[in-house]
Amino acid sequence: MPAPHVTRQVLRFCDTDALGHVNNAVYSVMLEAGRSELALAAGLLDPAAGHTVVLVRLELDFLREITWPGEVTIETWVSHIGNKSARLSQRVLAGATESARASTVIAMLSTATRRAIPFTQAWRTALAPWTIPDAPTHDAAPRDGAQGTAAVQGSPGSVSR
Repeated sequence: MPAPHVTRQVLRFCDTDALGHVNNAVYSVMLEAGRSELALAAGLLDPAAGHTVVLVRLELDFLREITWPGEVTIETWVSHIGNKSARLSQRVLAGATESARASTVIAMLSTATRRAIPFTQAWRTALAPWTIPDAPTHDAAPRDGAQGTAAVQGSPGSVSR
């Protein structure tokens, strides 16, 4: 049964900012580690193969602050594969607490033409262990600016913001 790919990272003191919590820019780096480790495990990062994985979109919600010292877990799974791109869903957890949630879009790029190329059946098969199509993804509900909260759909215990 498919499950999220799990990456663990130890937080460094230099990951924090003047407020004592992990700086927002570091979250993008942690998410990149999760995506890269999934791509490596699936065999998609082979420089000699003439293609590479590129990030084309990143949506990130900060849900709770993370402080140093500690360790985080990054869960990454494939929620949709199209013709030339795939949507990944990701969560950053500090202990059991979901601290951030992201939706990213990646594409396979030909290193010769520097253009997106279609996902092959072999790549789809390689990503199958981490493909959870019906998994909740990043909240895509439009914001109308009205008072109140918009539920963030996702992992257990949806969070209001």
